[in-house]
Amino acid sequence: MSGSNSSKIAKRCLSLETARAAVAQPAVAIQPMQKVARSSYKHAACYSKCSDIHIASGKGVYVRDVHGKEYLDVTSGIAVLSTGHCHPKVVEAVQRQAATLMHGQLNCYSTHTPLEQLLEKLGPQMAHEDLNTFVVDTTGTQANEAAVKLARRYTNKPNIFCVHGGFHGRSALTSAMTSSNAGPRFPVATPLPSGVYFTAAPLAFRWGCSEEEAVDRAVANFEDILASQVPVDQIAAFVCEPILGEGGFLPLPEEYLRRISKICRANGILMIADEVQAGVGRSGKMWASQHYSLDAFKPDILVAAKGIASGMPLSLVASSEEIMNVYTAGTHGGTYMGNAVACAAAVATLEVIEEEGLIENSRRQGALLKNMLCDARDQFFPDSDVRGTGLMIGLELKWNGKHSPDMAKFIRAHCLENGVLLYAPSGWDGCTLRVMPPLITREPEIVFIATAIEAAARAWVQKQGGSARSA
Repeated sequence: MSGSNSSKIAKRCLSLETARAAVAQPAVAIQPMQKVARSSYKHAACYSKCSDIHIASGKGVYVRDVHGKEYLDVTSGIAVLSTGHCHPKVVEAVQRQAATLMHGQLNCYSTHTPLEQLLEKLGPQMAHEDLNTFVVDTTGTQANEAAVKLARRYTNKPNIFCVHGGFHGRSALTSAMTSSNAGPRFPVATPLPSGVYFTAAPLAFRWGCSEEEAVDRAVANFEDILASQVPVDQIAAFVCEPILGEGGFLPLPEEYLRRISKICRANGILMIADEVQAGVGRSGKMWASQHYSLDAFKPDILVAAKGIASGMPLSLVASSEEIMNVYTAGTHGGTYMGNAVACAAAVATLEVIEEEGLIENSRRQGALLKNMLCDARDQFFPDSDVRGTGLMIGLELKWNGKHSPDMAKFIRAHCLENGVLLYAPSGWDGCTLRVMPPLITREPEIVFIATAIEAAARAWVQKQGGSARSA
């Protein structure tokens, strides 16, 4: 989008009210009798809260707190709310199913109708036809655990590789697999599970080199570890997010995945795609894996969660029947796996994504957002990186040639004051902002988000002395 066109739209979208009016979105209602007071009991301090908002209600891309202040929610509940808050079709499906069957535990019964409907919906939409057998679980952490256990059982090998900067969960095993930050890993009372090795992601921007050089360097790192730390015939799987999530919305280059896959295929190492954050349309395709040719990246196991059920707890592991058959009765399970209400929400979510063209909307609105943020970068923070695809755009911020977590915190706080809720900065230095609004977000709202970030960047520049600086 040209600067002149974006500025014309921006003039119409300088407030939540004008952005909402442009898409005919009614104001979020506050339920009567809503209590403002908090409980006298305390939450554990484990939640990494990015705001002090006491949320009362949500509708579409908007939320409202108990005091009546409205925000445009750019977090999507950490990329969960594909269809926005309280989409009518999802709400109706949840209410209907809750009145019919809430819990059909899969050890007690062979199956239930919402689960069968979900598998029928999912099957044709998987990244490739070999992903035809499923474990339906509740959280991304549990699904990643299940995927690793599956790979280890199938290969009869103990070790796995993960990409540096990836996030896979907060259980003991998935904390051991996570390297986007040290929070999930330390401090712990006992050592984390063993058998997890890390290899470098190709960080061209951070390393100050070309993508080709970064790929060479990252692949060489993988080969060095294979030669010096762990026998290649003892590796069960290579686990990666095709687009790093908490690592800063960094898409892995196709050539990197091609070369890693070639090594893995030659040595019987399974490829696991963790699409908990990037899957279900967020990247502008149903699966982030589909941004790559199958000869470059064809995952043997795919993990999904978050956006698949619009806020209800549901995750899945997909693989071939051959691989999944090593899960014999009793080798994996969970009380709430394949919950009937969550499955109904997932079916409705997939229907909304198809009926409202949300994957194409993610692709189109994401391109607009990225272009506008690139314009803002060129004007206010020119040595920073704007990257991503679909509605998962990352801003890795540098100021005066150095990564700047202070700038990231300032922009997020400034946006919050002006009604735009961004998630807490992530990435290695806490200097990357992840922009991930619901897939239903429309152009006026995209413009408002970009305008708010631009205004925050302008305020930062003024605070620093009044002029943009570059390396």
